[in-house]
Amino acid sequence: MSDSQFRAVLDSIQNAPGRPADLPRPPTRVTVLGTGPVGLLLACEALVAGLEVRLSSLYGRDLGMLREAGAITVRGEHLVGSYAVSSGKSGEPAIELVDNVDDAVKGSDIVFIATPATSHTTYAGVLARALVPGQTLVLVPGRFLGSVAVSRALKANMAPGGLTVAELEHPPYLATSKGAAVRVLAVANAVSCASLPVDAAPDLCAGLADVFGMLQPVDSPLDIAFSTITGVLNVAPLANNALALEAEADALLRDLVTPGLSRTVLRQLDEERRAVAFRFGVRDPGSAAAWLLRAFGDAEADPATDDLATAIQELEAFDDVLAGWDGGPHVVDDVAHVLVPLASAGRACGVPTPITDAVVALSSSLAGTDLGAAGRTLDRLGLGAHAPSDLRRALADSATTHPMNVLNRQAV
Repeated sequence: MSDSQFRAVLDSIQNAPGRPADLPRPPTRVTVLGTGPVGLLLACEALVAGLEVRLSSLYGRDLGMLREAGAITVRGEHLVGSYAVSSGKSGEPAIELVDNVDDAVKGSDIVFIATPATSHTTYAGVLARALVPGQTLVLVPGRFLGSVAVSRALKANMAPGGLTVAELEHPPYLATSKGAAVRVLAVANAVSCASLPVDAAPDLCAGLADVFGMLQPVDSPLDIAFSTITGVLNVAPLANNALALEAEADALLRDLVTPGLSRTVLRQLDEERRAVAFRFGVRDPGSAAAWLLRAFGDAEADPATDDLATAIQELEAFDDVLAGWDGGPHVVDDVAHVLVPLASAGRACGVPTPITDAVVALSSSLAGTDLGAAGRTLDRLGLGAHAPSDLRRALADSATTHPMNVLNRQAV
């Protein structure tokens, strides 16, 4: 090689496009709170990506089960293998089990809260004094304005400023678990991510791209609040089949989404959701059927139906999804944190939601508790004074710039 050729090669290497200086750096350490199937898979996914991973729960028996097993075993459509767990630093890559959640979040860039929405504010209260500026909490999933609920709980419990609270529209996986064994039924094609402050979501998704490439930022938590379809897909079929509320029920979810129910109650529930969404500035949330086909069907294909029963029959991912399964539909969570706030939003914007109200009442009767009194509403989220047309701007103005991008700082 001549001198001129060598210099040309050297110049090409030096001038090759690299990582832009302002591109968010990936996290190096994450904490997962929650030991359901989604929490276990999040921990395994992060370990595969080479991150330091801690796993914790408010329920010590869950960690004890994992310690006894010594590993998380994954089967199915993704991450197949065994992933070691340990109770302290070890020479081999392993998920560190930490009993105390305060210790678990110390020094972590990102804290995933993979629990039912009923636990969101509980975790926020417990963690408030342990968090430091620059950390990000990610709710998996957020349900209806989970980021707002958690932000309010953090503030009420004297958490420091400079935190980011993000939420996912739905988990990245359909999965079930038994003990330390997880079965992945499907991986979502795309998962919307929103945050408070609202401008943090793009950097968060970019920083996690190598771990969770399906994350896609959206402009506001409102976009997630009104695109969440679990209130349509899960609640009505379960509420109309009391057997499915029992923990041991083995009915397939798709068998409960009958054509007649799909054409009546589910379609009307979905129409109410979309009508309320429009009044809050979410102009095209799409039908529940179209959402389902895009999320778990052929990512390149246009949704072929707006009928939920037809859509769920077409998806192989739902071949083994049981009503009442571990990690699956939960009436209390979906009613209290999806349908109750939807009805609240309908009252605020003058859109009647009679079918939503009826399903809430029926589900409350079956559950033996007033889910309306326990659920999220705009008033309980501190948003009741805002006109629907102003709510998006109010959320954006609550903090226009996140003060410290968690993905650009060194782990504590």
